[in-house]
Amino acid sequence: MQLRPAGGAATILATILALSSASALSAPQAAPASTWKVFQELDFLNGSWSGTIDAGGRIGGRVVTCGPEVGGATLVIRANSVFPASGDLAEEKTETEGLIAYDGDKGKYVAFIVFSTKVWGVYDVEFIPDGVRFTSRELANFEVGARSRLVFTRKSDTALEERFEISRGGKDFAPLFSGKLTKK
Repeated sequence: MQLRPAGGAATILATILALSSASALSAPQAAPASTWKVFQELDFLNGSWSGTIDAGGRIGGRVVTCGPEVGGATLVIRANSVFPASGDLAEEKTETEGLIAYDGDKGKYVAFIVFSTKVWGVYDVEFIPDGVRFTSRELANFEVGARSRLVFTRKSDTALEERFEISRGGKDFAPLFSGKLTKK
């Protein structure tokens, strides 16, 4: 249920280079209105959320926090999951951290998401009805050609659904886990 690394660790320089070139590869998002503020489309994510996660039938607990950092220049999403020991399976803990930034020149968001397994990717950010979708161009330290997609869907002011999918070898995205979260 976890992404497992396939190779070496990412360096900070590679991350900075990836983020600085990432926004050039996809179409610009709509130009902001004069009263628009950076990250306002993502306000529904701000705060602390908790709930359950289902990874192929294995149920665990999940806590997600989201908020602005670096003087409002970034929006950070942190997620922690715990799957209790069950049968032959040991307790498993995972962590994820996502950093979202806005490229004012290109009028779009880009995200860098890293997993506790050392897998990471640069993600395009797309706004969908009632939510947001982060789709990686590729994944580092994982199978060549693999991509992932993280979707947050707003169900109400106090409820979110989260879905994480993986695409291996150019195949369709398949679910890795899903969760139902409630605002704390």
